[in-house]
Amino acid sequence: MRQLIHYYSDFDTFKEWYREHNIKNSKKLIIEINYPGDDIEYIQDILNRLNRIFPDATIIGMQSFASFINHQISDLNRQPIISIIELETSSVSSLVLDLSKNYTQEEFDEYKIDKNHIQKFLQSDTEAIQILSSFNNCQTSSLINSLGRDFSHLKIFGGGATSKSPNSNKSFVFYKNRIYRDAIILIFLHGENLSVELYQAFDWKPISKKKRITKTKGSTILTMADNPALDIYRKYFPNIEENRSVFLQVPLFITKENISYTVRILDTDLEQQSIITTQKLNQNDIVQLSIGNYNAMMNRIQEIYNFLSSTPAEALWIGANISYEYGFRIPIKHYISNIKDNNHIFGYMTAQEYFNKENQPNTYHNHTFIMAALSESNSKHIDLVEYKETNITPFEIANKNLYSIMHKTANELNRLTENLEIRVEQRTKELQKLNDELQIRIDNAVREVKRQTAIMNQQSRLASMGEILENIAHQWRQPLNSVSWILNDIKIKTELGMKDSINIEEVTEKINNSIQFLSNTVDDFRRFVDKSDIPQTFNLKKTIESTIKLIGDTFKRLNISVELDCDPNINYKGYENDIKHTIMNLLNNARDAFEENNITNGKITIRVYHEKDELIITVQDNAGGIPKKILKNIFDPYFTTKHKTKGTGLGLYMSKNMIERVHGSIEAFSILNEKTTFVIRLPDEGAVPSSKKRTEYQQLEEE
Repeated sequence: MRQLIHYYSDFDTFKEWYREHNIKNSKKLIIEINYPGDDIEYIQDILNRLNRIFPDATIIGMQSFASFINHQISDLNRQPIISIIELETSSVSSLVLDLSKNYTQEEFDEYKIDKNHIQKFLQSDTEAIQILSSFNNCQTSSLINSLGRDFSHLKIFGGGATSKSPNSNKSFVFYKNRIYRDAIILIFLHGENLSVELYQAFDWKPISKKKRITKTKGSTILTMADNPALDIYRKYFPNIEENRSVFLQVPLFITKENISYTVRILDTDLEQQSIITTQKLNQNDIVQLSIGNYNAMMNRIQEIYNFLSSTPAEALWIGANISYEYGFRIPIKHYISNIKDNNHIFGYMTAQEYFNKENQPNTYHNHTFIMAALSESNSKHIDLVEYKETNITPFEIANKNLYSIMHKTANELNRLTENLEIRVEQRTKELQKLNDELQIRIDNAVREVKRQTAIMNQQSRLASMGEILENIAHQWRQPLNSVSWILNDIKIKTELGMKDSINIEEVTEKINNSIQFLSNTVDDFRRFVDKSDIPQTFNLKKTIESTIKLIGDTFKRLNISVELDCDPNINYKGYENDIKHTIMNLLNNARDAFEENNITNGKITIRVYHEKDELIITVQDNAGGIPKKILKNIFDPYFTTKHKTKGTGLGLYMSKNMIERVHGSIEAFSILNEKTTFVIRLPDEGAVPSSKKRTEYQQLEEE
């Protein structure tokens, strides 16, 4: 076996070259071409000429982003690089799978090659299958992996074509004189003495925080951690739409069943902010961003030298992922620098790499470097230049150390982040438990407060009802006495035989008037104790007048006058009984103060008016005022200066609660030995500004 490399410039030069090396048409000839250009007509012309000169040879090749020239990697070269392998005892056969005809589609859009069709090309001494592919889409990985599983007893190596536009998935392969856009070429290598040994390296390491995939559809990742999938990149690369090469430089990294690999991103859906991948990932898979580990790559130089030193080889095939073009050319240059003769340096910059090995279920790979060593003799090796560490420049050593520090730092930060997240999760659970327990305690406390408030409310209402019943008792005495006097008068006149002097209509009218008075008093009491939880619109003047009427008899007996200044057209939407109870509490407190301070001719003035966006109710008395040390506590529950037989200490507290229920407020202003004014403010967005420029309670505030 021999391998020769030609750097093509024109066909005449090529003819001189193959004649010089005595290369003749043969079925044992493998002509493989790396074409780092886009001109299909140009490569088609070369293929046609080669096919005429070498009709029996296996002519294969594919498009490549870059090529190997004189121990260097070049993406500027546009001319084909031709490798010719002349087999001695071995043989070769080939199969082109035009994917519009030679595959079967299974469930979930996974593709599987027809195994029986391929087996026809196998022989008892088949050693390996080389694969060249221009089928670069979401189904490629499942198809290549199925091929690897079906023929795992053979060595498999190869790669996917790449165009000069690294972000494009459109490329081509060629066989004989035909070019294929979506095809897979299988080259079967047969021979009893044939040896094919593979070296492969994967040196991409995770650097970002782990993200859980939360939603997928086929080969599309829709969300990670319930956020748009593209956010994992946008955090570090805000202009990801303008720099799609990031997907090659910083691929997704995943570990499943103790096997780590990268996932190539084919495309993105900017509308959905989703990611389309070559390998299908599942919900709950954990992924990270990754980057090439320069330090690990440089450590491979010695490994590859040892591989070539110990492995029989007469020809080499190299596949290096296109991602090495982004900052990692130097390691590749060193990988091939120890190979003495250019005639053994041939390969491609690949979109994906194909190789199989033990304990590795996948044949399809990304971001890897692969080298295949072919030989028909166990005693022959590639000539090498002696490996020396001094071949690595100080700059390259510094770069290696820098990447080592970066990866170690990234790993430490990831570990710290993971530990922090675990601690945060633990603390969050602890806090949640405390919050749940606290919520239970709060709920219990709220229920207890509501129960106590209900009790206090009931006590306050019962106290008010007691006051009212006492007033009703006074009010009923006069009409009941009148009815009793009328009935006694009728009885006496009847006994004296003076029935004719009884005016039935007059007597009936007097009794009916008294009964109607009693009935009205009962209605007023019923309306007072009626409780409604639905706010209603009511007339404030009528409400206050009905409240005054309930206790009017007692106030007359004590010589206390009540003056009401209220526009008869003022209506308010709220809880009418709350206003009644509040006014009742203020009136009863004023009455008690008059009695306690022995004040005769007591006077209470109630004014109602609009002011800006509020409805103001002031209740003022001349009962002698409230001391300052007491004034600040009068709205506290169970606070009272009265004897326990006369007060519960709940009246003003409940009044405050009832006013605040409608987002209002109540305040007290007092001048000792003179007067006290209670000011109730109720929200009234539809109020008209008052004509009163200066109110009495404002004067009290200033004093």
